[in-house]
Amino acid sequence: MKTVKNAPTAFRFDTTVKTALALLADKEGRSMANMLEWLIRKQCEREGLGWPPAIEGTAAPAPARGGKVSAKPARKRAAVASTNKN
Repeated sequence: MKTVKNAPTAFRFDTTVKTALALLADKEGRSMANMLEWLIRKQCEREGLGWPPAIEGTAAPAPARGGKVSAKPARKRAAVASTNKN
């Protein structure tokens, strides 16, 4: 699965919070950044904001198939010409 890199964001955490994040991430087999993103997504879902959360003044994203909101953009299928000549 290809991940899209976003702009770097820096946070300052209390040492205890950073240690807890590192322990959770290690337990789940995630990076600390991925664990923090996952926790934010889950909390948004619990609070009824959905994912991605609707930005004030814009329409909420439509649910993807299966009733879940997709965080990934839709993939475009490219027409591939056959290069095999018999």
